[in-house]
Amino acid sequence: MKLLKYFFLSLIISSSVYAQNVKITDYDIPVSSARQAFLTGFYNWSETSPLDSLTPKNITSDYRIDGTFSQFYTSPAWAWNLGLTGAIFGKREDTTRYSYAFNTDVSKYFSDSKGFFVNGAFTSTYTRQKEFGVENRPVINLFGGLGYGRQVNATPLAKALRIDDELRKSRVTSKYLPKTTMLNIARIIDRESEYKAKYKQIYEAKIIEDIQKEIAASGVADPTMSSSMGYYRIQSVLFSRFDGTVNYNFTNPRYYGGDVRLGVSYQVLTRNEKIGTPNPAAEVRARYGYPIGLNHQVLFALNGRTFFDSTFGKTWEAEGAADYWYNMSNRVQFNAGYRLTLQRAAQQVLVNGIFETVAEDFSTANHRLFAGFIFYLENYITLSLQGAYDYLHGTEERFSTNVIASFIIF
Repeated sequence: MKLLKYFFLSLIISSSVYAQNVKITDYDIPVSSARQAFLTGFYNWSETSPLDSLTPKNITSDYRIDGTFSQFYTSPAWAWNLGLTGAIFGKREDTTRYSYAFNTDVSKYFSDSKGFFVNGAFTSTYTRQKEFGVENRPVINLFGGLGYGRQVNATPLAKALRIDDELRKSRVTSKYLPKTTMLNIARIIDRESEYKAKYKQIYEAKIIEDIQKEIAASGVADPTMSSSMGYYRIQSVLFSRFDGTVNYNFTNPRYYGGDVRLGVSYQVLTRNEKIGTPNPAAEVRARYGYPIGLNHQVLFALNGRTFFDSTFGKTWEAEGAADYWYNMSNRVQFNAGYRLTLQRAAQQVLVNGIFETVAEDFSTANHRLFAGFIFYLENYITLSLQGAYDYLHGTEERFSTNVIASFIIF
């Protein structure tokens, strides 16, 4: 019970930044774009040498390299994002395998607001392996429908809030910056890609220079300290700290708000030609996010579908997700999450050489709970430690841990 009290107290304390003249949720819909890329990998090797000279020694090894790329664009009228992950992996004296997962999502809003919109999505996954004696093929899924609401990436304003806090602590400003100034600073931060394209190697200095102009115009800055001290405080939030290390507090975006989409999904290709294509389905998709102060973020998502067949409305497939993360310091981040998967209880029936899925009764549930830490060791190098618990309905329970090293490309 005491632990819960301390937890909620920390949330309240971390939210004290809302005493400033602007909140993260004041950030409206900008014209914005950003991208990220990560590279991770591991290699395991072991050798067993029996004391019995008649038994040969055993050598095993395996490896895996993963790459991740994501990009988004948002404006009052449009929003789109895409993500791509790929992997190469294998074991000693075994076939090298590879896989990918690609997704893209486009929304067109009927007005420059957070109201109704039309949405389309495309996803594809593939893993090189054989099933039923046949090589697998890419899975292709389509979705189209209408939606309401909007989830906003407010990371630029979160950075502006941190700058405001740092300037006041250093007495560069006598009080918190006005709301108008804060929003102007956030818009400058959001145009980082534009500054890069225009100013090349000196883009960081130009961003800081324009932010300092906004601070000077606010009337709350100390002219004797705002130049040099203000420069370094802004730089430490946006780019690198005094010791030369990168500021990792905003590696994960800050989101607020949510939306709901209702439409039709269809699996164009199954993973193997021996698996029949399912009927189209009515599908609902919902998501919601909220930042608690500058150091906490919660995210929720739920997708559910029922197929246009004899079981319509009676059986469902669904996936639910809840995520929480907390920036404990510039170099340590805590993550926790929960995943729920509802699947139709079904059996595979062979019809004319094709396996068809026949639903039997209501969905069964699988659960996954995980938590861990991310340590930012050096500039752009991270170490992740995570533990997980899985419960597969009627099958097994599983406990697991993993250690992953990553390199942040951009």
